[in-house]
Amino acid sequence: MKNAYFVSASIACGKSSFLKIMNDMGFESLSADIISNEITQKNAKALAQIFSLKLDENGKLDKKALANLVFNDKNAKAKLESFMHPKIRKELLKKMQILEEKGKIFFVEIPLFFESGFYKNLGKSILIYAPKDLSLERLKRRDNLNDDEALKRIEAQMDIEKKREMADFIIENIGSYEEFRQNCVKFIKSLERNKDEVF
Repeated sequence: MKNAYFVSASIACGKSSFLKIMNDMGFESLSADIISNEITQKNAKALAQIFSLKLDENGKLDKKALANLVFNDKNAKAKLESFMHPKIRKELLKKMQILEEKGKIFFVEIPLFFESGFYKNLGKSILIYAPKDLSLERLKRRDNLNDDEALKRIEAQMDIEKKREMADFIIENIGSYEEFRQNCVKFIKSLERNKDEVF
C-alpha cells in the first residue's frame, strides 16, 4: 500500500503520542490496540472460557487479569495470539484498504509489527525510539508497576535496538514531549516532501 506507514515501538516509547500528534495535524490513523480491545470484548465469553476468567456484571472481560496471565505464561500468550491475531489482521486490512483508496498518507499503530512480520510488505515502518531503561521508567510510572512487572512486559517484545535496525524510519523520543512533537512535525514534513520518492 503506497500510503500506509506502520508505527511501532516498545511499550511506553510514545506510539500513542505520535498518533495523537498526527491526528491533530489532520492525518488519519488506525490502532491495532483499539481493534484488539473491540475484538476482545466482542469475544469476551469465548476468551473467559479459554482462560478460565470471570466476566464482570456487564459481561466485560477483565483485561488486566488477562494481561497478567499472558505475561507470565508463554503457552497462554501463544494461545491468545492464535485466537486474536487473525481477527485483528482481517479487521485492520479492511480498514486500511478504505484509507488507501483516499490517496493520502495514513498511519497504522501495530505494537508487534516487527515481531509478526505479517505486515512488512504492506507499507513502510516507523519506529518510535526510546532506550530500554527510559521506557522501563516511563512504564513503571504510567501503569504503576514494580521493576519486575514492567521488565516482563518490555521483555515480552523484541529488543528495541533490534527493531531500530529493521525500521525504515526512526523518530527519537528521548527528551521532553515538546522535543518529541517537534521531531514528529519535522518527520511528517519531510515525508510529505519526499512522498513520491519513497516508493
